[in-house]
Amino acid sequence: MAQDTVRRTPLSSLAWQGMAGSALVAAASWGVGWFPRNQLSQLARTGFFIEFRTELLGVLVCIAAMALGITWLMRAWLLTRPWVSDTGSISERQLRGLLIAWGAPLLVSFPILSRDVYSYLAQGRMLHAGKSPYTEGVSALPGWFDGGSDGLWAQSPSPYGVLFLVASRAVFFISGGSPEIGVGLLRVLAVAGVIGCYYATGWLAAKLGHNPRWALWAIVGNPLFLLTMIGGVHNDGLMIAATFWAFGLAVGGRALWATLALALAVSIKPIVLVLLPFLGLAMLPANPSLRARIAVWSKISAMSAGWLLLFGALTNLWFGWLPAMFTSGSAAFPYAPVGLLGTVLGHLGSIFGLDPAMIATVVFSLFRLLSLYLVARLALHGDTSRPLRLAAWALCAVVLLAPIIQPWYILWIFALFFISDQVSWPSERLMAWLTMAITLVVFVDQLSIEQWHSIWLLKAGAAVLGIALMVLLVRVDRPVRRMLASAPFTAGSPGHGA
Repeated sequence: MAQDTVRRTPLSSLAWQGMAGSALVAAASWGVGWFPRNQLSQLARTGFFIEFRTELLGVLVCIAAMALGITWLMRAWLLTRPWVSDTGSISERQLRGLLIAWGAPLLVSFPILSRDVYSYLAQGRMLHAGKSPYTEGVSALPGWFDGGSDGLWAQSPSPYGVLFLVASRAVFFISGGSPEIGVGLLRVLAVAGVIGCYYATGWLAAKLGHNPRWALWAIVGNPLFLLTMIGGVHNDGLMIAATFWAFGLAVGGRALWATLALALAVSIKPIVLVLLPFLGLAMLPANPSLRARIAVWSKISAMSAGWLLLFGALTNLWFGWLPAMFTSGSAAFPYAPVGLLGTVLGHLGSIFGLDPAMIATVVFSLFRLLSLYLVARLALHGDTSRPLRLAAWALCAVVLLAPIIQPWYILWIFALFFISDQVSWPSERLMAWLTMAITLVVFVDQLSIEQWHSIWLLKAGAAVLGIALMVLLVRVDRPVRRMLASAPFTAGSPGHGA
């Protein structure tokens, strides 16, 4: 269907609707967001916030407000889709204004959809105390639980790179252990990641000849991205931005600076090291010989090793992250298929007197080897005309075959797939459905509710309310229903699908 048959909601309306949704989420986080608890917290002794958390009515109001706010923000995002079909419908300045309006209220929220920011502070605290987060979990120091860290990381090595751990240490030192100051400083880094993503996405999409407005809408404007990066204070934005800069520089043949950018990404989250072969493919003509691939891989591997050696020496953490990449410690997440399989087989083995931890470790190791095999197959693929698409599939294999999958990991996969080309309308619609479903799941799962309330009953109610609002959005809301029912493309708009 042509785009002019899909009625566009005015941009001013989309701006205030998204801002209102984010403001509701931010206000609701005062009651059901992750709250600082240690003895250095000032807010923990503030009666204004405690009222939202201790009284059942306050908790119910905050749950309803957050569910409504997420749905409202999702609506604004979906209805922006007809505007980004071609670069002439909306200017870069107008799109930037929309994203600022949607994200700004989240700057004053308590951490939502995740409490990893408290793990960042805990690992910075460990480093400050002279302990390596790569060899010990956050439980190595007393008081870690009161600091807000998820028990998932109690005895698990850090999944973060050396530069980010050093930044976390600096934040812990500057904050003096105050969680409010620490979260605020880490949010500055998170927002820097969002800004970096914005500029890197537009730049790389234009460099590749794709529609930058659509890429910005799909990657940076995605509500799950804004809610987890700004509201949840995550470092993934920094990683994605550095990765995009790396591939953009590689396309231009600037190997030294491309490897520096990728090394920076690895120094935030080491998992992106698996993209190194595809960075080399981006520097070569389509379908190069094996000899040409080996030559460029040798070159960029040496450069990357040099940068990572420099970072390791400067931080005195060296390559401690490398073995940590291949173990999750106790961090096996039952919602991950491989994590679930390892856990189940471990329990079955214990019936016969076998060590369940050993069985789980063997299962996890086998699937890691399988993911590395798939990465190698993709790197040796005959058609290398779209190295970023191959990189997306490689990262997809590594993420989906890991023993732990966090909901925001899907944003890494989205980013690489959507920057490599504009996907077909059915795939784009699937992306919208996945965004809504994952946001709803993580909203319910990550509600912070005090233990004297009926936690599971309140979460069940939140799930029912969230599902009802999403159903109303896609089935009853006429503008959204029309938009999802027909591809909002204009003739000649770039990237009609791949």
